[in-house]
Amino acid sequence: MEVRQNDDSFLTEINVTPFVDVLLVLLIIFMITAPAMTRSVGVDLPKTKLENESGKEKNSISKTVVVGLDKNNKVIFDRKQYSVERFHERYADLIKGRTIEKVYIQADKTTSYDNLLQLMVFLKNQGHENIGLVFDQKD
Repeated sequence: MEVRQNDDSFLTEINVTPFVDVLLVLLIIFMITAPAMTRSVGVDLPKTKLENESGKEKNSISKTVVVGLDKNNKVIFDRKQYSVERFHERYADLIKGRTIEKVYIQADKTTSYDNLLQLMVFLKNQGHENIGLVFDQKD
C-alpha cells in the first residue's frame, strides 16, 4: 500500500469561464439600459447659435462685471436699464477700456430660461469665458 504524501501545493490554473459568463451578462445588461439613461425629459429647449471666438484675446487682469436680467426682460448694467436689443447694440461701448475676466448674471426668478440663455450666449459670443449665475441661498 502506497502512502500519499501531504501535498500543499496550490492549484495555479484558474477557470475563467464563469468570469467571462458574468462579464457577458453585465455587458448585455448595460447595452439594454444605456439608451434608457440618455432619453430627454420632454422639455422644449431653446435653440441658439454659438459663434467661434478663436481669434479673441484673453484678458490678463481679473475684473468682474454683474449683469442683471429683471422679470420684464430688461438688462441692468451699471445700475441702468436697457432693452435686450439696446444692450446688444451698446455693449461694446459699455465695456470699452475694461478688461473683464468674469461675468455674473443676476436674473429674476420669474425670468424665462430662454431669455437667460440668450443673454448668456450673447456674453459668450463677446469673448467672456467665465459666466456665472448669482442666486440667494435658502436659510
